[in-house]
Amino acid sequence: MTGMSRTTGKALGGNDHLAQSIGDILSTPLGSRVMRRDYGSMLPDLIDHPLNGDNRLLVYAATAMAIRRWEPRFRLKRCRLAAV
Repeated sequence: MTGMSRTTGKALGGNDHLAQSIGDILSTPLGSRVMRRDYGSMLPDLIDHPLNGDNRLLVYAATAMAIRRWEPRFRLKRCRLAAV
């Protein structure tokens, strides 16, 4: 799939387009798109929450659910926090 870079406006394809798409999905709060209220993820709502076991699980679940629903080109096999 070919798309457009959000920063340059130039054509974007392959893994670069996929990475941009996943970033957009995960950073868009649910309910913020006017004609597509269910687009996005719960991740923005989890910002500034304590990083305990329960919230870590919520981060994993929010990531997995959003990617599974909105990005058919990508299959998440595992999710891991790299740094805190």
